[in-house]
Amino acid sequence: MLLNRARLFLLVVLIIGGVVTIFAQNDPQAALAKKQAELDRQRIELEKKSLELRQKELDFEKARQEFQAQQSGRSLSMNLSGDVLFDYDKAALKPEAEQALKKVAVVLSQFPESKVTVEGYTDSKGTKATNMQLSRERAQAVKDWLVRNGGVLAVNISTKGFGEQYPIAPNKNTDGTDNPLGRALNRRVSIIVEKPATTVP
Repeated sequence: MLLNRARLFLLVVLIIGGVVTIFAQNDPQAALAKKQAELDRQRIELEKKSLELRQKELDFEKARQEFQAQQSGRSLSMNLSGDVLFDYDKAALKPEAEQALKKVAVVLSQFPESKVTVEGYTDSKGTKATNMQLSRERAQAVKDWLVRNGGVLAVNISTKGFGEQYPIAPNKNTDGTDNPLGRALNRRVSIIVEKPATTVP
């Protein structure tokens, strides 16, 4: 009887010992699985950030192409049609102007330290004084939007109005008749980005 009890006790101890051993063997595996899961999560996060960065680069390139942005040395310029942004003879932004300005903001986000100048231009209809005032107000409206919604610092952006100066197309045909297409091209807003000089170490 005592022998049987001793055997039973030994069997229980062995079972318990076996269970303990099993847990002891499983613990490193559980820790390894947890570590692997954490590494997988970090890898997925990095891939997600890489995709987001690539998307930003694509958005930037698309916006740059759409605005036919021209780079020369340290400056980048984008021309926006005044008719896309404003109603004729008005300085208040049209609702549909937001889509165009969002693309401008994408481009400007690539140059957060740069100085930006918004230049307004008009066609030759109306008086020179009226056109000058309108061009200034339009440039200011674009600046205000970019500061409020585009993440551009107010200290980094300035405005200029040139009125009907510096046309990029004839306002009149050679026979003196009106040239609506040319005038439409002259009604524009230019955004000039002066990229900071790269310092040589």
